[in-house]
Amino acid sequence: MLLLAFPSLGTAMLLLRWITVAVAAVLVSAANTNVAIKAAVDSVDSKMRHAGPTILTLMANQSLSDTTLGRVMTDIGTTWRIAGTTLRATAVSDGSTTTHPTNDDIGTIYGDALLLLSTSLSGIKATGKVPGFPAQVRTLDPIVANATRQLNVTLPNSLVLPSILMRDARQFFLAEGFNQTLASLGF
Repeated sequence: MLLLAFPSLGTAMLLLRWITVAVAAVLVSAANTNVAIKAAVDSVDSKMRHAGPTILTLMANQSLSDTTLGRVMTDIGTTWRIAGTTLRATAVSDGSTTTHPTNDDIGTIYGDALLLLSTSLSGIKATGKVPGFPAQVRTLDPIVANATRQLNVTLPNSLVLPSILMRDARQFFLAEGFNQTLASLGF
């Protein structure tokens, strides 16, 4: 169809090249915005460091239910949603391998947050005490996947390290139904 609108293949290719350059210009990095990116990533890591033990306590106290876990899942979802929004509002970073926080610092922290999320929720389905768990996961999964994709846009190639860290722990996301999150990590 594109060829019909232009007198020659060269004209069509020139237009495609122009569009490519225009799109790339939108994604050009502003500077090293890793400090702002790390703040968003720290928020989800911190949330998971509190939510994980809360979930384990609910399980240990035999008080795990749709209601008790639902409150925790809502809180987790809110934190990941805010992180995704914050990352979207942050300029694309040039990143750094030497200035702290480095790209690897951010990747390690994000990978830790994902590991904590996956292992904290591991086994909940098997307890049978939270029949609404699949629905809770269907709500949380796209939120986490969105934040994950946005991190990779704001800090290009930032998911390499978290993907490596998740190679073993991905089994927990798979068992619990976090399909969109796994896809956003390249699994």
